Amino acid sequence: MNRLIATLALLGIFLPTLASADDGKWQYALSPYLWFAGLKGDIATTPPFPPVSVDIPPSDAIEDTEVGLMLGFDMSKGKHGLVADLVYTDVQSDIELIPEPISLTMKSTSETTMFSLGYQYVMYHEGAARVSVLAGGRYWQLDSRLEFGLGGTALSGLTVEHDESWVDPLIGVKGSSPFSVGSKFYIQGSAIIGGFGVGADFLYDLSVAVGYQFNKAIGAGVGYRLYDVDYQKDDFLYDVTQQGWLIGLTWAF
Repeated sequence: MNRLIATLALLGIFLPTLASADDGKWQYALSPYLWFAGLKGDIATTPPFPPVSVDIPPSDAIEDTEVGLMLGFDMSKGKHGLVADLVYTDVQSDIELIPEPISLTMKSTSETTMFSLGYQYVMYHEGAARVSVLAGGRYWQLDSRLEFGLGGTALSGLTVEHDESWVDPLIGVKGSSPFSVGSKFYIQGSAIIGGFGVGADFLYDLSVAVGYQFNKAIGAGVGYRLYDVDYQKDDFLYDVTQQGWLIGLTWAF
């Protein structure tokens, strides 16, 4: 119960928030963003290999990322709407397991897809300030591959692959508000919790951002995001915390 209360008190997932007044028409916002996140936790992505502890700082994660796509979307009309968030990363790293003269190397490739979709209902709306509650789900897809290089051992040329996917139910809250009436600076954030044993045992995702509205259509923000997920099925374990700074651009139309 203490864990649940603490989580609900946090501000969370980076999704765009529409700040324009309700005029009875559909309103949309598209938000590409960059998340400079590190990774820490216990992962067993290639059963039957045992879990390993990882602690990757943001600088190493950025250097090893081959492809990264992060995009948020918001649509609303009156008090109702939908929100979506997509994070896709392809991280590759080369590790020297045994130095010369054996020279056994390992190439690790990890692809992660995290797609969230939810219904939002506006509980409070005054001027440019608004608070909404969320309910939805998050789809996870993890694909990992280990390729062992030439090294004169039984492992030379061995490739081990594993993929895992699941869906977590989510509930949460999000909101935004200008610093003051008429201010172009604003603060936004939200919090979600989920899993509940359906997919992951438990997860939370939180962030907060400060932004500047250049005009009615374009805004930009900088903030911080953190998520924690604890998922285990058979020999597969994904118990990690990922956090770091983010920057984003929002286009409302």
